Parts: sequence; structure tokens; C-alpha cells
Amino acid sequence: MINQSTHFTAFTSLLFSAILLTTFHSCKPETEGELGEPFDKVEGMIGTWELQAFTQQDLNSPIKETRDLSDFYLDGLATPLQITFDANRDYSVAIELGKNYFGEGGTWGFDDDLYPSFLQLYTAIDTLQYNLGGMVRIFDQSMRIEYRRDCNTAPTNIYTFEFNRIN
Repeated sequence: MINQSTHFTAFTSLLFSAILLTTFHSCKPETEGELGEPFDKVEGMIGTWELQAFTQQDLNSPIKETRDLSDFYLDGLATPLQITFDANRDYSVAIELGKNYFGEGGTWGFDDDLYPSFLQLYTAIDTLQYNLGGMVRIFDQSMRIEYRRDCNTAPTNIYTFEFNRIN
């Protein structure tokens, strides 16, 4: 049998919780100031980028590790892979060592210039698409591009190219 004391205790607990919740929400500081103008993502990409690291993650492996395979591109002697993006939306690739995942050159763009998720490279024979590891702003000195390989629409590998701006 439930007595009035039990109802009063439950009601009191509920009332106390509501008062605490209201108190905490009323103490939340108001956001002040403005975020400013968004950065021009196209302008951020313009320049020459040199490969600094190359990694692979095998998504089918039971051990979800990322392997550093930079030695396939970086030997200390040859000029590392370089990609140049210009303001006319043209790009070129200079490579001496390693496999070229970016084509010989062509034009470039984003899936959405304001809120890009993908870098798209248009060559004479193909359209290549890469995930952006983060958006590059004009003052950023590093960029990460991810190439995701699929087999029958199932992801198998993620190749991550990390570049530094050299100009």
C-alpha cells in the first residue's frame, strides 16, 4: 500500500529536479559577437602542395591499424609528389616516386564551393574524387586528402595523403 508520504516524496523530488533544471538553463551564458565572413575554400586550395606523409588503413583487417607507407613516395633524394592548384581551376601533378593517384593534371573543383566535402579532379579521361580531411584556408600550411577504395561498393582501404604548402 502506497501512503501519502511516498507520493509527497516523489512529488518533492520531481519538483526539486525541475527547479535545478530551470536554474542551470537560466545560467547559460548568451553568445556574443559574430563569426565573421566564411573563408573562401577555393582560395585556400590555391598553391603548390608537397607530400609529407602517406598512410593506408585496411578496413577488412581485423586489426584496425593505420600503416605509414610514406617510403613509397619519400626517399630523401627524389622530389616528393607535388600538386599545384591554380585560381583558374587547373591543376598539375609532379611525381618522381610512387603511384600517381591524381592523374597527370586537368581541372579541379569541389562538390560544393561553400561547404565542400569532396575534392574533384577532372582529367582528360576520368573524374577522380577524394574526401577532404579538413578544409584548407589561405593561411593553413597543411592539407589532408583521403582516397577511399571500394570493392563492389564496400569500402576496403583508405589512403591518406598529407601535404604541406610550399609556396
